[in-house]
Amino acid sequence: MKRISKVQMGQRFRSIGVTGRPTYVYEVQAMFRSNVDQHDYARLVETADRTRTKTICLATLMDPRHFLPLPADGASSAAVSGEGEIGRAALGSAR
Repeated sequence: MKRISKVQMGQRFRSIGVTGRPTYVYEVQAMFRSNVDQHDYARLVETADRTRTKTICLATLMDPRHFLPLPADGASSAAVSGEGEIGRAALGSAR
């Protein structure tokens, strides 16, 4: 597995679920270095529901076992809108 070497603001990633299948799409909203442990962190926001955010270590974000980077301009509409396998199930239950 190849690790990515650089993370940029606005870059999108798809998280990998416990089954190994891709799940939600997140966008990097901010990056910072902690004064407590001197690690770099990224604040992620879910693209389908912008109220859902998480902060994770950049090392985790760059690990392909946890997140996969999405192409900058070639992302599919399902990836951008969050209407993948899980997104459709959530939309169906909300109707």
